[in-house]
Amino acid sequence: MLRETMIQEIIDMKLKGYSIHEIIEYYEKNPGKPPSTPTIRKYYNMDVVPDDLGANLVKDKVFDEEPWKSVILAILANNPKCYSSSVYDVLIERFVENEGHTVLPGSERTLRSYIGYLKQSGQVESVEKDGRIYDHVFDTPPGQQMLIDFGELRIKKGLTIHFICMLLRYSRMMCVYAQDHRYNAEEACRAIYNGFCKLGGRPKELVIDQDPVFIASEYIGEITETRVFKSFIDEQDLKLWVCNKGDPESKGGIENLVGFVKKNFFSARKIQCIDDIWRALPGWVERKNKRIHQATFRVPNEVFAEIERSALRPMVPSVYDTVMSSFTKVSVADKKYILYSSSKYSIPRKFCFKEIFYKAVGTKLHIYGPDMVYECTHAISEIRGGYQRLPEHMKEENTDWLLVCERMRSRWGCYDFQHFINGFKKENAPRYLFKQLSAVEDFLEAENPSRSLVAEVMKVCCEKYRYQFSQFKAVYDQMSVQDRPVNVISMDYVQQANLETYQKAFLERSVN
Repeated sequence: MLRETMIQEIIDMKLKGYSIHEIIEYYEKNPGKPPSTPTIRKYYNMDVVPDDLGANLVKDKVFDEEPWKSVILAILANNPKCYSSSVYDVLIERFVENEGHTVLPGSERTLRSYIGYLKQSGQVESVEKDGRIYDHVFDTPPGQQMLIDFGELRIKKGLTIHFICMLLRYSRMMCVYAQDHRYNAEEACRAIYNGFCKLGGRPKELVIDQDPVFIASEYIGEITETRVFKSFIDEQDLKLWVCNKGDPESKGGIENLVGFVKKNFFSARKIQCIDDIWRALPGWVERKNKRIHQATFRVPNEVFAEIERSALRPMVPSVYDTVMSSFTKVSVADKKYILYSSSKYSIPRKFCFKEIFYKAVGTKLHIYGPDMVYECTHAISEIRGGYQRLPEHMKEENTDWLLVCERMRSRWGCYDFQHFINGFKKENAPRYLFKQLSAVEDFLEAENPSRSLVAEVMKVCCEKYRYQFSQFKAVYDQMSVQDRPVNVISMDYVQQANLETYQKAFLERSVN
């Protein structure tokens, strides 16, 4: 607008009779920087302000030539939402690395301007942008935190790519791994350990969200890790920073990285299978670690090499190392343990008479099944000849007594029945409980008493602490005397009663 005003002012002064020299003196006396003499002469020779003012000042668009233009238009036609940085990376990969070109004709900023020109001119469909708003999170010291998150992208029907991203918060150094199925806990731990190997060290803390791969449950801040992930963080001596649900700002850096992978790597590439990603992804990660990061305006690779690499903790061996030679195979006989350094370590009963694997890492001994599936972990004994046994590897208690208990409950259940059973459990050793209750059940089935009599007997047993079969039988015999028929009355009653009274009672009953 300033140029249009100045041109109109010079034309008006010309129409009023001012010469070029007088117009130059006029601008020199006014405050501000005066236009140059050639500029004044150029405007003086105009009759009116041109409609296409400044059109001749537009630079030539270097990407508007072949072979660049057709490739760019093809990429944008396939996905109008792809980002110019991703298009620029594809151009480098295709023309510089594979077709022998030395450099591209312009910078990434030049390409961004050219793509904007294509959208403004209607050659490419423009797409409105939207996104979430994030708050600023201050950086931690070098080597302190690594952020981890998962991403997935549906490429086509039948092919969904799942990837895991790792980002060092201080240097912004990143690692990305991908596969064609969802990550489980073991695959995620293996990918994290591969990231440690690539970086040459371990951070102090992992920043994760409440993904079920890592976290089994969370209740008012009480975190329960999954079994495999808990074993991994103990092995690597890692702390956890678990983000709250619905709190993206606490891990905004890694969420941005997941989005960056989708936009910069995937959006301009035509993926047919997972092999296409495995071939291109490592090179892409290397290139992006060498670029200037737009948040820090520093090169992640340089910051990592100069500062953060030395701040990482040394590597320690891991069961998630992909080198299979580090595992030891052992044949198990009829004993539920394996020998390591003259000490015994328990294994599940199902591994007897099979070949399994183990691996010692630091102070831990990790045991794997025949198919290399992780099973359990022992602390290595400091005493030679010791025996380490996990509670889950102990022999299971005999629970047959529960079936006896349920049969008795349905047949003789009463108010004191549970008290009676609890007393038997307390007074009898577990290995004898089944025999004791079976004897009680068989005795009652043989005697076939009334339900009320059994209830009274159990009540007396609970009151007098009679919780063995012989004691139960004694109480039963004592209380069942008055319920027995006269013709089968016991001899202890005969000894106590008068013989004549007994005979009289017998004759009276026979007559009636």
